Amino acid sequence: MNIMLEDRRSEILRTLVEEHIRTGEAVSSRAIVENADLSVSTATVRNDLAALESEGYVVQPHRSAGRIPTATAYRYYVDHLGPAPLRAKSQMKVQNFFGEVHLELSKLLSATSDLLAEITDLPAVVVSPDMAGDPVRALHAVQVLNDQILLVIVTKAGRIHQQRGRTRVPVTPLEVEEAQRLVSEKLVGVDLGADFAISEEGLGEMSEPVRETILTIVDCVHIAGAASKEVFIGGTQRLSGVWNDMTSVKQVLDVLEREAELMKLVAAASETSIQIGYELPGSALDMAVVSKRYETGTAEGSVGVIGPMRMNYKRAISAVEEVSRELEELIGSETD
Repeated sequence: MNIMLEDRRSEILRTLVEEHIRTGEAVSSRAIVENADLSVSTATVRNDLAALESEGYVVQPHRSAGRIPTATAYRYYVDHLGPAPLRAKSQMKVQNFFGEVHLELSKLLSATSDLLAEITDLPAVVVSPDMAGDPVRALHAVQVLNDQILLVIVTKAGRIHQQRGRTRVPVTPLEVEEAQRLVSEKLVGVDLGADFAISEEGLGEMSEPVRETILTIVDCVHIAGAASKEVFIGGTQRLSGVWNDMTSVKQVLDVLEREAELMKLVAAASETSIQIGYELPGSALDMAVVSKRYETGTAEGSVGVIGPMRMNYKRAISAVEEVSRELEELIGSETD
């Protein structure tokens, strides 16, 4: 919704939303007069608030209280919110983190979720890219038992996938090493998940242990190519401080524990996405989600924060956008 209110009412609504975000309390007409960029009386503000209430933008919890914004008001506020830079202190934290971090991708994304939670004071979610489509950088096979191997696949984006496989016959470390070399010749540089096989003719010329090890490695590679996205959640300890009642905390925690639902919430369009209250799928919670996708060149992931409808949208949006941009640049530089 991108409806334009008359300028004065738009300014009154903006002030009301920001005061409610700041205080968590119903906002009086006097508070609006003191904080809005307007030269009007409290009587004029009360009249405009009554009009905004009739249009569904604000409600009055008690007859003697001020007003609080509805989900419709938050949506209007966000749709007309101008760009806001990240605070200098938070900007420095982000730059220092991405300038110094040297971690494999899963650990990097986990640490990024903690960073985003820290600079927004909200629970944060980072979803990894799919492994499929990420070129294979290296392949390592290690014998665990005489009929079992551990395969480690390292992708160009820094993803590491470990997969155990069982051979149908006993094998030796030298046979595992030979099988690894032969598969690596075919696989390194190829996108994970792409069609990949060793020719039947080539397999027929090998000893049975090497052949069986190759087939086991190929099966493990196919499993890795179908591996689902990983979800990393930071800042869950902040829930009780973000929502005022334990019922909401438990409901939001339930959402955070359901990975499939969580991925849908933050799988936004390439532009920054803000979903508020009733806009969230099947949600009647006091909840809003700010998220953005990042690209790795071959796949996409998402970053986002989850908070109440009265979250600080300026801070959340700028933080999500900055972290997404830095994450994209860092992963991109490592895959070039």
